[in-house]
Amino acid sequence: MNTEDQDRIEEYLLGRSPDPGAFERELRQNPQLRQEMESTRFALDAITAGEDHVLKNRLRKLEDGLSTRTPVADTQTVAKVVPIDRKRRRQWVRYAAAAAVILFLAGYFMLRPAPGERIEYALDQITPYDNIAYSITKGGTDDADPRAAAYTAYEAGDYAAAEAAFNALEAPAAPEQFYLAQSLLVQRKYDAALPLLERLATTPDFNLAQESSFYAATARLGLGQPAEATGTLETIAADPAHPMQAEARSLLQAL
Repeated sequence: MNTEDQDRIEEYLLGRSPDPGAFERELRQNPQLRQEMESTRFALDAITAGEDHVLKNRLRKLEDGLSTRTPVADTQTVAKVVPIDRKRRRQWVRYAAAAAVILFLAGYFMLRPAPGERIEYALDQITPYDNIAYSITKGGTDDADPRAAAYTAYEAGDYAAAEAAFNALEAPAAPEQFYLAQSLLVQRKYDAALPLLERLATTPDFNLAQESSFYAATARLGLGQPAEATGTLETIAADPAHPMQAEARSLLQAL
């Protein structure tokens, strides 16, 4: 930051700017200047808080001393607050602003999770797709329908049992393959889920084809293929008509 910009920022924050409207317009058009102003504001707040703390301590000590001191006739004690020299204050503002920026950057790079950790965190946020393909009655399952046990286990959260039941079906239809893939994803069996989902994503007239594309991208993340996964997620996130747009955007932010 050059000295002229620092002076203008300080004048604006201290209410001494000759044309605050023009400066605010420049701030809206200049992200770097806006960032420098926020750093300076942070530093000024810190300095002001420090000065207030010191002043309160001095006044408290003064009050304690007066309460224990024997009064002297015709003697008056005057407390005088001496403001910090503007030049010296400006120097401290610059040091504090620089320190704030350094601490922010250090914290960002030190605390920001590694790429692998971010992927694991993102995958943990993905929830299995609700069962909308098969209606399970409250009175129990339809023993005559072999799909009943698979969907019942799926809704109960027993994904290992659901996987086994879906795999036991003869010639499973697209919905059963989709929920089999969901069961596999929950168990982190990405290599088995990916081919199912990619095939379903291109299956004509399958009403969960778009959802399959999204979940195929999550399987690629789990397999350590972030570039391919991110490309698909960005396409989905940019499509307002896609049913998984919000989920894709949330996943990209987590990455």
